[in-house]
Amino acid sequence: MQVSTVAPTQPRTLQLAQKRILVLGSALHTQSVDAFAWNDLPGYLNVGDYDVIILNLVSFLEQQSNFGIRAERLPTWQQIARLLFSPNSEVICIGLPGVDANNSLYQSTSWWLPVTPEFVFNSGEVIRNIKPEFAYYFEHVRRWFFYATPSFKSHFMGLAGYLRVVHPWANNLQVGMGAIAHTRFNQAIAFKLIFRAGYVDRSRALPARRGKDAGVEPLLTSGVAVWLPPPTEISADEAISLILRERYRRSVDVATPEWVATYQLPQQQAIAAQVNERQKEIERLQQEIALAQKQLEATTSLNRLLYEQNQEALTLIVCDALRELGAQVSDAKIGADSTSSGGIMHLTDPSGREGMLLVKTRAGELPLNDLRQLDQYVRDLMLNQNWRGKGILIANTYYTHPPEQRNEPFPSNCIRAAQQLFGYCLVTTTQLFQAIATHQRKELGSREFWNAIFEVNGVCPLPELSAQEVSNS
Repeated sequence: MQVSTVAPTQPRTLQLAQKRILVLGSALHTQSVDAFAWNDLPGYLNVGDYDVIILNLVSFLEQQSNFGIRAERLPTWQQIARLLFSPNSEVICIGLPGVDANNSLYQSTSWWLPVTPEFVFNSGEVIRNIKPEFAYYFEHVRRWFFYATPSFKSHFMGLAGYLRVVHPWANNLQVGMGAIAHTRFNQAIAFKLIFRAGYVDRSRALPARRGKDAGVEPLLTSGVAVWLPPPTEISADEAISLILRERYRRSVDVATPEWVATYQLPQQQAIAAQVNERQKEIERLQQEIALAQKQLEATTSLNRLLYEQNQEALTLIVCDALRELGAQVSDAKIGADSTSSGGIMHLTDPSGREGMLLVKTRAGELPLNDLRQLDQYVRDLMLNQNWRGKGILIANTYYTHPPEQRNEPFPSNCIRAAQQLFGYCLVTTTQLFQAIATHQRKELGSREFWNAIFEVNGVCPLPELSAQEVSNS
């Protein structure tokens, strides 16, 4: 596996607002950047979703020692490798390099790099040749603790294994290293790295070709890796906030201390009181809205008088409508053994008049057999219990059509039987719906409605549904 150097170049820039940024090692408060402490990384985290990663290695060992870091939650070197070799990516690292014997999670804090320069641990205060793009950062660095030389050591898993992750054919790596700041002896204390993965077919390489890059077929160029020394005048969290603001134009919210709440200006107190009153008013209105919503749902259920096809469901809705008009409605029983009536309901109107109610749904006109079913029950009740009352049949016919497009609901034989033989009242659910609407407008009295039911044999004389009239009400 070959490693050589290339001149570093600047990556293509994305619009700053389009970059997705991840900070590891600092739980900063910002809406535009995802940031997590090392000991609190979410299980769903995938660094491949981001364009920029900022690594706080200053806090890495501290958080591992004090809180414990779950190794399975840390981004793998494979994830960071794929990110680093994606277009326009950046990985910025703040901290000290090198191996820590107490760090059992990785061999070194440079686990994310394919190769690392040789680090010399020394210290000093003279810092020169600072690149303008990081001048703001070095205003807070008064001492350096290491410098780097362009002598590279391969990744701890081996360079061949690393390159296979970023490209299946890669077997050659070229490295570009550019200093960001120097010691007085021109040693790099901060630097950029750019990598180019390539392929060399050694079986076809010609000895006559010269040059260190001879026979290298470039495959993939990385983004930029930046290594900065730890700040000495501010904390690492403050330094990361500075980078986010200056380099990426992202603001970081400063956490408000709890003790600040005890200091309030008079206008602040007055406005807070207004907010509290408005909040109470909102809560009261929300309760009223919830109650009104329940009432609306109950009232809206009566619309099913117009389209309900299930006979049992329609019977319940009809009973609710008749109760709104003042009736008492319950299941009807026959005989001493209280055998169920099979869907026929017993009702009593506000004047005490009794009736037996049968509700039917039909896709077409009402057949005579439906009226016979009601008559059979009423006659059995008269014979067994000497009952006297009115037979009432309420039907939803032609239920798939709008009310104004429906044919006559009751055939002539049903009408004659109801008028001349049985003395029953035939009502449509559309008439009942219209009656409810008129009653709610206080234009139809309860007594008027029930007289139309109990005093008429045949078709109920109540008006049919008028869509325009109901809507205007």
